[in-house]
Amino acid sequence: MYNDPTHQAANPSAPVPNANSTTNPSPGKVGVDGGVNKVDSLLSTSSALASPHNQYQQPMTNDDRNYDGDNPASSTDGNNTTLSSAALELRLTQLRSASSTLSTTLTQKLATSQSGQNLLHIGSSLSTLPPDLFTLLSTLAPFSADVTLYEESNRNELARIVSKGNDIKSMRRRCIRGRECADMLEDLCCAEVDVERDGKRRVRLELMMSGAVINVNECDEEELDELTHVSSLERAAHTTLHLVQELRSSTAEMSAFTSTQSSSNTTTNSSSSDSKNINSSNSNNSLLPSLHTPLPDDTEKAQLLLKLAPRIRTLEREVVKCLVGRLEIVLGQMKIRKMEVDSDVHDDDDDDEGSKEMKKAIEDESLLMIGHCLRGLALLGRGKEAENTFARVAIMPLIRSKISMGRLDEGGSRGECAGLFSLLDDIAFSIASTFGSVLQLSEGIFAVSKNDEGVKDVPTQSPLPMEVDLVTCGVWVPIATALMADTGIRMAIFSPGIASILQANYTALDTFLSELAVSLLRKSSSRDCSDKAGESGSNSSSFSEDNFESLYFQPIITNETIKNAQSRIYQHEKTTEFAKKWNLPIYYQLRFGECCTRLNKALVKTQCYGWNSNVFTGADTLASDMRHKEGFELSLFLELYDILLSLWKADVILRPLTHRFLRGAVQLLGRTIAFVKDGLEGSIKFGEDRSGSATENGSLSINGDASKSSVENEYHWGDRVDDVASVAWELTLLETCITHDYLQKIVSVVAPSDVANQSNMFNTEPELTELRAIISDVLVEASQEINPMIHKCWNEVIAGILTKKCSAPLSAVKGVAATYRMTNRPPPTQHSPFVSTILRPLKEFDAMFANRTPPQVGMQWKVFVVTTVSARYSVAVEELLATVQRTEVTLKSRKARRTAAGGMSDGEKVKLQLYLDYKEFAKNVEEVGVDGTSIPGVVKLESSTKEAESFQQKNVGDGN
Repeated sequence: MYNDPTHQAANPSAPVPNANSTTNPSPGKVGVDGGVNKVDSLLSTSSALASPHNQYQQPMTNDDRNYDGDNPASSTDGNNTTLSSAALELRLTQLRSASSTLSTTLTQKLATSQSGQNLLHIGSSLSTLPPDLFTLLSTLAPFSADVTLYEESNRNELARIVSKGNDIKSMRRRCIRGRECADMLEDLCCAEVDVERDGKRRVRLELMMSGAVINVNECDEEELDELTHVSSLERAAHTTLHLVQELRSSTAEMSAFTSTQSSSNTTTNSSSSDSKNINSSNSNNSLLPSLHTPLPDDTEKAQLLLKLAPRIRTLEREVVKCLVGRLEIVLGQMKIRKMEVDSDVHDDDDDDEGSKEMKKAIEDESLLMIGHCLRGLALLGRGKEAENTFARVAIMPLIRSKISMGRLDEGGSRGECAGLFSLLDDIAFSIASTFGSVLQLSEGIFAVSKNDEGVKDVPTQSPLPMEVDLVTCGVWVPIATALMADTGIRMAIFSPGIASILQANYTALDTFLSELAVSLLRKSSSRDCSDKAGESGSNSSSFSEDNFESLYFQPIITNETIKNAQSRIYQHEKTTEFAKKWNLPIYYQLRFGECCTRLNKALVKTQCYGWNSNVFTGADTLASDMRHKEGFELSLFLELYDILLSLWKADVILRPLTHRFLRGAVQLLGRTIAFVKDGLEGSIKFGEDRSGSATENGSLSINGDASKSSVENEYHWGDRVDDVASVAWELTLLETCITHDYLQKIVSVVAPSDVANQSNMFNTEPELTELRAIISDVLVEASQEINPMIHKCWNEVIAGILTKKCSAPLSAVKGVAATYRMTNRPPPTQHSPFVSTILRPLKEFDAMFANRTPPQVGMQWKVFVVTTVSARYSVAVEELLATVQRTEVTLKSRKARRTAAGGMSDGEKVKLQLYLDYKEFAKNVEEVGVDGTSIPGVVKLESSTKEAESFQQKNVGDGN
């Protein structure tokens, strides 16, 4: 085959002449990813084909010489002739076309491989690439090596600079930490000196308190400055706190460093084999060293602190011990001064102004020292130590000196705890007068508000945090512990076995607890006067180096402060434990049993002797007042209402049992309503019981009725209209009292709106409002059965009884016809006598109970009686008129009719009498307050007797 350029273009691996060498480069290997050898081969081929000049410079082979583009036969010509210009141009065109095709193919292959993409960065296409890439690479190789060496030297120089900079930073950090360690060590030594000095001072003060004589002149002036020394102990507490925090931080740092080192060793061993396979190109791409890189951890400071850990822990214990000891001494001194004041027989007027000022200065200095001690203990997180010390040294001795069984029963018999009120008041007054200033100082220092930073996330109902709470843990907890620890005192207070004593004890302690914060934190009048005098003195004199009283801390006790203190008392766990000692359910059972006994006796006596029997067990004056105020007349309802009121008396009610007492009141009310309902329905009978069927405690028999053989004159009171009306009126008054006066009574005791009466109630105003609404709903629901019973009494029972009584005279209607039949009597001129008696029972009853008719009943019961009676009356009249009409027809047919005097027949006389009776009945209807025109029976009577109206006019005209 001849050497065709198109064949070479189609086969890139074929040898292509090089412009600078007569040798053909080795063909590149074809790889999957288009490797370097393949790319170099394609570039060489493309370079050769892209330049016609290079093609012409190549020696021509025999095939080329014998090739004729237009004449194939010329290839076989053996003569060596030169190609024509046309042939050369044609071949140039063919080579350019093949070069363009190969360039496009090569560009596509380069774009699909990583190495090709790197080459394309040099030029956007093959036309922009260097004509000979190999030559270019060979030329740039020395320059590239120099750049690499320069870059390596710069990297080394940078690493050296960074290393030196890190050494400087490390040494600087070491110097700073060294100074910190030196300062901490110096502070540690100073604190140890303060602690050691305090031991000597405490020994000297104990000797002074014991009465030993000490020569003051032999003591150094610095040693006598107790206030400065106590302030140094607070400074030692600050130092200890800082050292402890640094020690904790160092311990955590060493733990983290140790764990990091162990994890680093494990990681290094596991990745040692992988590190050998890292490519050198990756090392060249590593990050450059920088001065911004953090220094490795330095544990020298942590190691030093760990070595000082025993001394720091010892210092912490000793500082706490010194502060507690100093607090004990100062509290003891205050207690001694208080005892001296109480035992002093001289009046305060005998003391000069200098003595008073000296006492006040000593008091202020003691408060300052106590403030230093409390703050120091709070800094170290030992607020409990301060609280326990105050309780042990100040409060417990005072409580032990006052609480005893004799003091508890003072003013009463054994076991009555008559002296509990005065005992608790004495304890509160003694604590406030002796240590009230200390409690105020503690609250002023450590009390927090909802607006303070860090406590805004505390729930509303949760107590605010207190580092030192002397009011709760220092005063209330010791008192509660003392009352619960002694068996005799605990049994006498919490389990007396008598309801009245238990209620009095609970009320005394509840009042004491509710007013404890106010009693302890409210300044006394004497201290107010001294504070005002001190303020006026400080304001009148200018500040000097020897007068620091104006700079002393003055606690501000507000109502919010007292409220927060009271809240902490109520929510303390000791208060919960104290409340569980009361056996309140048993107390309620005792009180409710007493009420049930009273009510059962009243019901039994009423059942035996009737509603008018006197069953009220209270005083006559009380009954008179209740009749005048509430309007009750029957003594059973007086007894019931007095029982209901007794549940909420101050010497009976206990506020934690409000729900039980309210339920008991509803049960007692329901018991009475059931008794009335059973009697009204005829389930029980009333009558005198002579056999003593009622039990001794007043309870009824099982079936609620006495034996028939032992009861005389038994009756159903529901058949007596007077009893029914009286009971209905009493029920009306009871319903009104329950939903109004009784409701206000309960609310005034349980949820008063007066702020002055809410001192012992730990409830917010929304809670009190909700409580009032609940009580109102309960009472309204309990009284719902009363109103239907009232309507039943009047509209059914009373109306039925009166209807029966009023209907009895209607039997006389039939006798009207007999009066005038064949008697030859003159025509009637007035109504029959029985007509006036028809509505007489209604008139008499209405006159008797006109002022005791329930407003909700109205006229319905009266209209019912008149309607029923008039209907029966009209029916009787219709029947009589029908009989008269039949009689007249019979007499007329037999011609036996006679004309009487006046010309009226017997039938007409009867009709006239009935007409006169109707007129009287209609008049009586109007007199009872009922409109006759709206009553169907009355209208029917009028229509039935209207015919006789003409007879009356005729009779009047005839002069009869």
